[in-house]
Amino acid sequence: PWWVKVACLAKKWHVIVVLGVYDWGPCTAGPDPFLHRPFPCVGNLTVFNKAVAFGVDGTLLAVHHKHHMAHSLGPAESISIRRDGIVYNPSPLGVYNDDVAAAWPVPDVTVFTSHFGVKFGIIICHEMNFASPLRSMISNGVRDIIFPTQWGGAYGGNFAATQSGFAVVHQVNLLSANGMSGGSGIWPADPKRAPEEFLATASMPDSPTPQWFGTMDLDSPAEAIHPPLMAPPPVYPMISKTQMLNAANASGIIELNLPDVRCHLDFQHAKLSGGSFLFGASAGINTVGMFEASCWIFSCDLLLQPSKLIPDLARIALWPITKEDYSYCRQAGEPISFSGRPRLEIEAPASNVFLPLGQCQDTSIPVPRPSAEAISTSSQRLVLPTQCPMSFGGLRSFAQAEFEEPQCPNGFCPSPSLCNDTSWELKADAWCYVVPGRGIETTVSQTVYV
Repeated sequence: PWWVKVACLAKKWHVIVVLGVYDWGPCTAGPDPFLHRPFPCVGNLTVFNKAVAFGVDGTLLAVHHKHHMAHSLGPAESISIRRDGIVYNPSPLGVYNDDVAAAWPVPDVTVFTSHFGVKFGIIICHEMNFASPLRSMISNGVRDIIFPTQWGGAYGGNFAATQSGFAVVHQVNLLSANGMSGGSGIWPADPKRAPEEFLATASMPDSPTPQWFGTMDLDSPAEAIHPPLMAPPPVYPMISKTQMLNAANASGIIELNLPDVRCHLDFQHAKLSGGSFLFGASAGINTVGMFEASCWIFSCDLLLQPSKLIPDLARIALWPITKEDYSYCRQAGEPISFSGRPRLEIEAPASNVFLPLGQCQDTSIPVPRPSAEAISTSSQRLVLPTQCPMSFGGLRSFAQAEFEEPQCPNGFCPSPSLCNDTSWELKADAWCYVVPGRGIETTVSQTVYV
């Protein structure tokens, strides 16, 4: 069995191995919180998305079960429509990723102590976006998170900036193995520390990504950050505003306002050189069913790259880019560089978690890594990176509460899954990895060596 092979490898090389798997377990009550239908079962068995940890002596240290499933509302195309100054993409395409798996009934707080004394927690992929089980792990003294994920690629974008922001804002060290696009790496809590990261490139396959190996000496942070929990957020489809800017008109203070977010781009003490960029504000229920309010900038040259290199915010915000935006950017596809202190400020009263983001043109994260300054409980300020030609920067904010579930606004619900609920027969274009009765007991996705 696969677990014996992994345990023997951990013992042979005297390492801790954390492995992401789909594996069988007893049927669980539903319904699926996103699709509002029963989880798939075959007889009395269903499939769970798990991560298992084996110690240096081959013993099983921990088993983590994923609770927050990664269904997502994919827009029908990456071109939105602007009406009366508001950008809409009201056409969800389908559901991806965890269609074959059932959610663990409650957030699974998985913690283990290594042979060298460090206490680790495990979260899987989409669980990064929620308050649970992370808050409980932090309360239990965890400052180092192991994070197997399958995020990005041609349909998801580059995940590196989000992972860096997660480590900084929660003050945890994040050890990530991403089976798609960019993001694999070791992300220290300290934004002054450079990460060990796997850089996404245009020529790399969408999945699986090439093998990557990195090491780093780290101290566990003394304290992690517990943002206060919020009341239930507003529920409406994601909308955006964008503005086209260049060196000629990017001056002074530029402001974009939506009902639940205000964005200020301050060039009073900064200069822009190079090409053009888009300045945007987005608010509403995003592609993974969560309320988000964000302020962002995209360099025009970035929008002309393969989607695997574009930060995942673009897909999460339902591609808030119009034909006019693309046409503008095709004429000004040079990288942009800032000097001085360009500042981006966000005010989002319905949010409690703010992720600072930044990405260089070569897909690396600038060092020092982006970190935001709190202005009030609902607003933060980010000094945009000046260390490299920049492709992307922003502040994403979320409304997190304990045990939150995905939301589906009226008229904006996903289409049915392409996986057959009863037999799990594989249909065209479906992500049905595990097919009962065909000798496939489990699918291994990615591994983290600690």
